[in-house]
Amino acid sequence: MEEELIEKALAYLRVGDVYFEEKRFDLAHKAYMDALYTIGALLVYLDTGILMPAEEMAGILKGKHPGVYALISRYAGITAPDGETLRSLRAEVTDLLSSFGGHRGSL
Repeated sequence: MEEELIEKALAYLRVGDVYFEEKRFDLAHKAYMDALYTIGALLVYLDTGILMPAEEMAGILKGKHPGVYALISRYAGITAPDGETLRSLRAEVTDLLSSFGGHRGSL
């Protein structure tokens, strides 16, 4: 399951990159956030063995992975993302994915 979630997050990143290049920043933001939520789901799965929807995993992330929870909180409320914000979000997501090892070349 870990590999599938990592691949899903990578796919969201690729989709976000396409939208970013097209300057469709709202859609790029959504795709990058989907990648971040997928990483959150992966962390909760690794902790509990259970896949949960985003709203249910928030408490676990806040307690066990406050850095990821903070990232989600910081970027989720953005209503008009710009290029700089999206580059920052993508870098954060890429760093998190890299921490799982073996996927640096795919980023």
